[in-house]
Amino acid sequence: MTIPKTDCPIVNKGFTNKETYLTWRSAWKALYAQITKEIQQLKRDRRDGSPETRATAQWQLALRYRPKAREMLELRKQSKEEAQRQYLAAKATPAQVQAA
Repeated sequence: MTIPKTDCPIVNKGFTNKETYLTWRSAWKALYAQITKEIQQLKRDRRDGSPETRATAQWQLALRYRPKAREMLELRKQSKEEAQRQYLAAKATPAQVQAA
């Protein structure tokens, strides 16, 4: 599985074990929180701003931030699947060694 590239270098590195996964997840959460705050601010601007600000906020929401948030959620879903795959692979390896 390949993890899509993002603006965050830690998230782009991926992970290979539990410790790096937890670091990766923390970086993902921070980046997603930043995107969420930007979306919330744009929604306030769209609601309370001048007509020009409203139009700009609407376009930024539609073309930039919502797709980025969806991409981040898909990235998180893929990371969970990859973490589970790595966990099961690591768990299966010692059992196979003992059986042999």
